[in-house]
Parts: sequence; structure tokens; C-alpha cells
Amino acid sequence: MKNFSFHTNHRQRTKSPETTFKLIPLTSTQSRSEILKKIEISSQFNMRYRGLFEYYGDDLITYKKENPTDFFRNEFLRTFSSYLTDYLEDNMPISWNKCKKPFIELLLYIHLPNTIKISKESNSIQHFISEFRKFSIWLDQKEKTTWTKLLAPYEESINELLLCEELLNRLYLQMYPQFFESNWDYEKDLTRVSQIFEKCKDIEDSFFQIINMEGNTVFLSNIHTNKQFQINNLPITKRFLGIILHGSIGRIEGNTTWSLLLAAGLYPKKAKRYLSYME
Repeated sequence: MKNFSFHTNHRQRTKSPETTFKLIPLTSTQSRSEILKKIEISSQFNMRYRGLFEYYGDDLITYKKENPTDFFRNEFLRTFSSYLTDYLEDNMPISWNKCKKPFIELLLYIHLPNTIKISKESNSIQHFISEFRKFSIWLDQKEKTTWTKLLAPYEESINELLLCEELLNRLYLQMYPQFFESNWDYEKDLTRVSQIFEKCKDIEDSFFQIINMEGNTVFLSNIHTNKQFQINNLPITKRFLGIILHGSIGRIEGNTTWSLLLAAGLYPKKAKRYLSYME
């Protein structure tokens, strides 16, 4: 299956002049074999080694071991462990019980949209949410957490995430209609898009919210400046109003409307409060 994914980490990071190293103490043959087994299992879902030092690492490995051959569980763990180790890093809460509203919102509003894949099935979000609910039930039973209850208020945003995946696939296939064909000439398509870039007198790279539609015209608003733009003939209906597009748009000299040049990601409307601080 051919697919394409965008990965853009919008979390602002603080630069550190020092690099921290951690050593795993190996006190016996048994402990060494246990560590090697954990590394073997966690590598199946690409968890970074830092997870082996954290409380969540053992739980993710245990969850994997309970159904080791399940493809969707493994893909969930790949995405979720990336959120914990790559995105949150040292900002990860100190326990599962300390994972509250900001933890869920950064996952759903920012990290998860960055994992969306371009695929014929267009169902990566659906599978993640299904597996996340299963994991929440498992964690609630094991650690006496309340994750199932914590996730309940986000049904609207989850539905918007499904729309984000649908629309990103639509936009990408409009730009590269032969993407799923075995004979797709990607160099030809990239050359075509590059030529459009070169023709544009004005180019804007930012986050744009879909705010209105009139006929075939879609109205976008830059979430940082509130400047509005008109784009014609996008595969967008009113179902997608409010969704935020991260990408590039351009205007050819003499034209009043703009063209979509790059769709790098799509986010539910409640992500705006977080994206407003990102450039």
C-alpha cells in the first residue's frame, strides 16, 4: 500500500547547551536479558530508548505483549510512543494520573494531525482513535486512571480529525492525481508544481482557517494576521468549515484569487489556540 505522511512538530522547544546521557544499570545476567527483551519488543513500534527509563515504557511494552501480532495495536503504539518520547520529551507528565486536559488536547489537536497518511483507505485516524479507546480502558483498569472519562468530551474534535484526514487526501490527490498509479511520474508532477510556484508574484506560508464558501470559491483566513484569501475549485464542502490548513498559497500577477501550492497538514478548529503561537 502506497502512502504519504507529513510530520511537522509545532511544539516550541527550549534549546539546551548540554546533552544528557543515561546508562541502564546491568547488575546481573537476568537484568541484562530483561533489558534486551524490552529493547527488542519496543523496537517493533519504534519507541525511543528514553522510554525504557520512564514509567510509561514498561506499560507500553506490556500492552504490546498482550497482543503482539496485532497490526493496529502496533501502529497505535508507534504513534503514541512518538508523542510521549519525541513530542513531549521532558515535558511528559510524571504519571498517567497526571495526564490531564492539555495532554489529551496536544495529542488530538497537534500531534495526531501530523501523523495523517495519504492512502486509499483514508482511515489512519479512525484506527488510532479505536485503539486509543481500548488502551484507555486497559489503563483505567490497570492504574485506576480516568482516561475513558477524560476522552469523552472530545467527540466533536475526533469527528473533525476524521474530516481532516479526508480533506488532506482530497487536496493531495487534486494536486497529484496519479499518486496511487503504478506509473506515477512524481518528477513530472513536482516540476509542474515548481513551475506554478515560480509564476506566483505573492506567496503566503502559514496556517489558514476555512471560514466560508460561496459557490466554487473558498475563503481562508490567516490565523495570525486575519488576512483573508479566496481560492477557487478546491474539493471542499461546508462540512469542512472551521478546519485549519497548514500550507502555502500563491497568487499569479493579475489574478484576484489565490492557488493552493502545498497542503502540509490539517487541524481541527480547536487547535487554533495552540497554533496561534506557532509561525
